[in-house]
Amino acid sequence: MGNRWLCFMLVLVLAGACYPAAVAQDQGSARGNLSGLVYDSTKALVPGAQVTITGPIGSLTQATTEEGSFLFSTLIPGNYSIKVQKPGFKVASIKSAEVLINKTTSVEIILEAGQVSETVEVNAASVTVDTSTSAVTADIADTFFENIPVQRGVANLFYLSPGAVDGIQTGGNNPSISGSSGLENSYVADGVSINDPAFGGLGVWARSYGALGSGINQSFVKEVQVKTGGFEPQYGHASGGIVQIVTKSGGTKTYGQVAGYFHPLGMQTTPLNADDPQFGTVNRFGRYLGNATYEGDAELGGYVPIGKLRDHLFYFGNFNPSVNHQYMAPAINIDSNGNPVPSPLFTLYNGQVDRTKTAYDYAGKLTFKINDRHTLESSVFGDPSHTNNVPWATLNATDKTVNSKWDYGTRNWVVRYDGALTNTWLIDGAFTWNWNHFSEKPLADVTQIVDESGVVQTGTFNAQGFGFLEPYGSNTKSLSFDTSKTYRFLGQHTFSIGYTWQFPVYNDTTSYSGGKFAIPDANATGGDPGYGNTLQGKMTDASLVLEPASVLAPDPSFPNDPTKTTCSLCPYLNGTPVVLVQSRGRFDGGVTKSSGRYHAAYVNDSWAIGKHFTVNLGLRWEQQRLVGNQLSRVFNDMWSPRFGFVVDPKGNRKTKFYANYGRYAFVLPLDAAVRALSAEDDVLGAFWAPHSTSAGCPAGQSPCITTDSNGSPDYSTLFTPDSNHLLNKATGGINNAVNVGLSGGEPFAPGTRMEYTDEYVAGVQREFRNGIVFGVRYIDRRLKRVIEDQGGISVEQFDALASNGGGLNYFIGNPNGKQDIFVNPNEITFGLGTNFSPGQQTQANLPAACVDSNGFATPYVAWDVLSPLTASQGQAVVAGSACFPSVNQPATWSIPDPANPGQFMLDPNAEFGGEFHPDGKPDTYKDPVRVYQAVEIEVNKGFGHNWALNANWRIARLNGNYEGAFRNDNNQADPGISSLFDLTEGSLGLLGKQQGIGPLNTDRRHVINVNPYYVLDHSRLKGMVLGSGLRIQSGLPLTTLYAQFAYQNAGEVPWFGRGDLGRAPTTFAIDAHVEYPWKLSDRVSLKFGFDAFNIANRKDKTLINQNSDLGFGINNQDFKLPFAVTGMNNYFFQQPFSARASVRLVF
Repeated sequence: MGNRWLCFMLVLVLAGACYPAAVAQDQGSARGNLSGLVYDSTKALVPGAQVTITGPIGSLTQATTEEGSFLFSTLIPGNYSIKVQKPGFKVASIKSAEVLINKTTSVEIILEAGQVSETVEVNAASVTVDTSTSAVTADIADTFFENIPVQRGVANLFYLSPGAVDGIQTGGNNPSISGSSGLENSYVADGVSINDPAFGGLGVWARSYGALGSGINQSFVKEVQVKTGGFEPQYGHASGGIVQIVTKSGGTKTYGQVAGYFHPLGMQTTPLNADDPQFGTVNRFGRYLGNATYEGDAELGGYVPIGKLRDHLFYFGNFNPSVNHQYMAPAINIDSNGNPVPSPLFTLYNGQVDRTKTAYDYAGKLTFKINDRHTLESSVFGDPSHTNNVPWATLNATDKTVNSKWDYGTRNWVVRYDGALTNTWLIDGAFTWNWNHFSEKPLADVTQIVDESGVVQTGTFNAQGFGFLEPYGSNTKSLSFDTSKTYRFLGQHTFSIGYTWQFPVYNDTTSYSGGKFAIPDANATGGDPGYGNTLQGKMTDASLVLEPASVLAPDPSFPNDPTKTTCSLCPYLNGTPVVLVQSRGRFDGGVTKSSGRYHAAYVNDSWAIGKHFTVNLGLRWEQQRLVGNQLSRVFNDMWSPRFGFVVDPKGNRKTKFYANYGRYAFVLPLDAAVRALSAEDDVLGAFWAPHSTSAGCPAGQSPCITTDSNGSPDYSTLFTPDSNHLLNKATGGINNAVNVGLSGGEPFAPGTRMEYTDEYVAGVQREFRNGIVFGVRYIDRRLKRVIEDQGGISVEQFDALASNGGGLNYFIGNPNGKQDIFVNPNEITFGLGTNFSPGQQTQANLPAACVDSNGFATPYVAWDVLSPLTASQGQAVVAGSACFPSVNQPATWSIPDPANPGQFMLDPNAEFGGEFHPDGKPDTYKDPVRVYQAVEIEVNKGFGHNWALNANWRIARLNGNYEGAFRNDNNQADPGISSLFDLTEGSLGLLGKQQGIGPLNTDRRHVINVNPYYVLDHSRLKGMVLGSGLRIQSGLPLTTLYAQFAYQNAGEVPWFGRGDLGRAPTTFAIDAHVEYPWKLSDRVSLKFGFDAFNIANRKDKTLINQNSDLGFGINNQDFKLPFAVTGMNNYFFQQPFSARASVRLVF
């Protein structure tokens, strides 16, 4: 038995020695590998044959091993010719084998007997099934994407991979990959992380506008690799996908192009808009009229023609200026009689705004070939951009005080070393630096007032002022080191280790236009507005909304009449009492500096056991420190195992069966440090009486707000921030305290760990004749732990605290069904469906359990809590009331008041729920769930016999209650600190089915991509390229969303469960590409191109308005109609037919 075991192990060793090593590549790698086996005509392996490859920066030569194999590592991506020779055989010559990043391109070469002086050009059996890895990747090289119809912009290439779909409001630059939200991907260009450090998006991300610039341009991209699953341990910093981009390089031949791309407005049909008359919407946002884009491109690559440098120093440079015109029509509102009324902004701009973005993209690369084994490379690239001064934040406004101009962009630099110490020992290291900034300058410094006062809903418009400003500047430095060693022991091993250090810095400033004012120390009737003397002398700014007072103070005697209110201090506007709501104002200066430290290390062994088996076993370790201006937090010892197994049943590298398990940690962007680990002092929910007069008011409508000469509200005098106009807690005002947020940073729950996802992959891949590769795989991803901030209280307890000058305290933890970090409240509900008038809101109407043995009532009572469902329908029917007796002292929570004999006061040791410590019972949160299951079918063919193909079909299901780092429900970009787990469900059920399971926002059941191209090789049209594209997507799930009583903003609560409204329509688009080369000389061609997109001119809705209310208690008459957002910076219809022409002088 022992001898049999020894023989078996010897067979494995000998068989493994015949198999080329799998070479590990790190996440920042911009290199690939070329390997092969050399046979004679009898299929015997040929040792000692001389193999010479010639590529972008020269030639390399090896001799085949005793087993007839060769391997060239760390090659610049591109096409390589191969020449193989040995005495007694004819020379075998291969014109081209393409090397891709992080892949090992393999060839099989058969030598024919004959003289060395004879050369035979062979078609290499280029093996496109990589049997060394179980990773799931889509490799998109310039030799492919330049020949198919694809929009300009590197992000458009991501969607050619089967696991990528639209991230909805994360923008086109940030797809949802393998079920993640659009802010969970890692983007690496030439080794530089080009993620925004605060939010995780590609390039520049602004909180108010989302994705803006990509940081890299398609013109200087050599290849894009989208890794959608099966990550090896050297890959991390993402729970979505990993996108690696490599820019072009210089070489031994000079090459370049001068090009122009032209897309005038006339080459596009009219887009559909939610504001189009046929849809009947009343909330108007403006209309998108179309785009016009003009782009130039100049690039040059080659060698430095100075002495010996010509063989060692190579360069590439590119300059790519572009101008994008986005033509918009300001809003045309609808009056109470249903008649169109152009907004003043529409009149000012004669119906068309030209939003212009100008970018000056550039790239440069120097490659120094020290010798055949060592290379030093440095790249710089960036996209400095600016806009004109036009309305970006809104298109529904009174005047140009809403205008602003942007300045934004990135700059990136990398220095990288790649070397081979021996044929089996590789090493590389890199230093990278990414800069990223965004600034915005309003045309005028005026306090913003948004008018939502219409009783008959006529739309929301910006009456004056710009509002929220958030410029930022950031930079991220990193160092990385990797090494791999190939050796033999029971097969062939490639053992690799690596380390990465990253240091992101993000400096953020927030403010509101209009300057600062002093916070009053009393309300309009001389009382306490709810903050005592804590804010005396503080200066704040403000953003204001003009609303009907009935939203905040409905008159229970007239539950269905929005013109009736208990606010007698609120003046009239068009028969309706109105109030100015200060949604937010910051009084701490507004500057927040944050930073981070990220460390990662990995170890991996790729073990080839003969020709038939490969095992990849690795482990990744990660640690992150977040630093705000008040607190810091370390997440340490995150261990992520990775295991992959590949079976090649015939050992010919034509077929593989594979499986993979991986754990992927999500690294929090710095927004969590800005928002949760830093001080921020805000005024929230202050209510102001608009400036009013008693003169000239209609009968029974005095006082009324002041108007201008046209009879419209005089917005410039509407806001007077003094005690006489502050309504909070005032008699005849609004019976709510001002909510003051005094945040010194959010504490972390003990034992809080990094978020992670587990993934399982299984698949098969098979190469057929003519290089056609078919593959099918199953991917299963399950979110196992999340990081989120939590409040530990319900909506009704939030209301009870606010009535006593309290507020919601946030704590960061790992919410789940077993978590115990809060004291659970003892909530007593009463008066279900019953309104209590102010005179009835007394101790006498409280349940006995809410009055202690001393006759002291709990101070924490939420009277008349409204349900989102009834409030949005204009009904004053309440869900009920709730009171909160003490948890730890349920019989007596009061003690004698020493200052008032015979009276009692609250015992400071009494707890009422929400306190931040365990109580031995699970908190009332449910487990966060995100489950992605997909079957992906692919058919690919590299270029050969005049054609190539990339085709895939993804059948998937994405279910859960937690979308991820971006929440599309309410358009919230706060990774790790979204509002989803801020509040608990409570006894009144005011969160509906927010924590219920259903289809998540980016769930698309079917996605099909087909992209072939063909090159004519006969007749006068020789060289003409004919490319096409087809994309079919099933529709997104649609969900009824409501505001909740605590936060008041739209989109918070999926009341009836996710997907209750069905799905948006299925969309499909057919595109075409034609390019004809006019050959001017052997090396110079003039290429004329034409691309047509959405030839069928489909204009399907991609989303509808899912908000049943515009804010708490404000019915949305556009519910289930076509959707638009303020500013029109996202578009929710299919883009109509458009075309682009191009001219390229290529040499």
